[in-house]
Order: sequence, then structure tokens, then C-alpha cells
Amino acid sequence: MSQPVTENQSLEQALETVTLTVDADNYILSLSSNWEAVAAAGNAADSLACQKVIGKPLHEFISSDTTRMYVETCLKLCRLKKATLFRPYRCDSTTHKRFMELQLTPLDNQVVEMKHFLLKQEPFETPLHFEDISHDAHALPQLLRCSMCNKVRPIQGDHWSAPEHYQTGSGSTPVIHTICPDCNGMVWQKRSRPR
Repeated sequence: MSQPVTENQSLEQALETVTLTVDADNYILSLSSNWEAVAAAGNAADSLACQKVIGKPLHEFISSDTTRMYVETCLKLCRLKKATLFRPYRCDSTTHKRFMELQLTPLDNQVVEMKHFLLKQEPFETPLHFEDISHDAHALPQLLRCSMCNKVRPIQGDHWSAPEHYQTGSGSTPVIHTICPDCNGMVWQKRSRPR
């Protein structure tokens, strides 16, 4: 059952609204005050500690080349249009579908604010375990996984399905992140005022 996020959201849900800013070269300038709490909740407290993130290029924290190029293109689009843009995406945990929104807002000097909002979350019937192997040249993935909608498809297939259709059992299913055709073709929406 869906749990809409309201003004009286739980602490866990409140931690899921995260903001960061990047400069004109996409180096991370600042993080929201709840950054480390969100990193800890995602079991990444050490690798995503503020001192390890601020001043680093954003691309160092994005798994695959395809996703990296997509994000860089979106940031360029925001700067060129000089408008706040937003689009939905999913950022699932092993136990929950998390429906999110990414809002890109251009600031002075080509800085862009990236704000991530949790819109709702729903539990999976069975936990899903995917392992990103994008950086392992010798590993053999079973699936491609879209970085925006989380749909998956077999390496040799052409049909994208919801991740819950691929029950992973007790082990992890190796995946490589990419952008599916639907998400690649999705038009960013403009917002007259940031939320």
C-alpha cells in the first residue's frame, strides 16, 4: 500500500529529501544538512561522508557511463534553458519501491541545485537484491537496470519490466546500470517556481 509523504512525514521519509549543488564543471559545492544521515541510512556513511564528497566531480558517484552522460546532459539542459526542470524517477531499496522526483534549479554562475524528493514508497512483496557490476570489466551481468525508473531487462532481451518481476532469491543478481529508451526519451517538465 502506498504511503504518501505529507508535512507530518516520518523521520525516515524526511531524510529522503536531499539537496546538493554543483558548479559549472559539475563539481559538488554543497550538501544539505541531512546528507550524512541519508548516507548512513543507505549504508554508505563512510563512502559518502561530506568531506569525501564536497569538492569532487559528481560523475565519481554515478555508476555507469550511460547514466553519467545522461545526468551531464540534464545539467546542461537546465543551464541552457535557465529554468527549473523536474522529472520523476525511482530509487528503490532492497525492501521498498521509492518514487522520487529530481528537481534541477539553475543558480548564479552556472551552479545547479539538485533536489531529490521522496514522493511515496511501497514495500516489495519479496526483498530484491541487485548488485551493480558496472565497474567490474570481468563480471557477467544478467540484467540491464535503468538508473531512472529501475526497470530491468535481460542482456539479450529487449523487453523492460518492473524489477519485482525478477525475483532474485537469496543472492544478488548482477546488473549494469543504463537508461531505458522510455526514460531516455522522457521530456523534462518546467516548473515556474521551485518547490
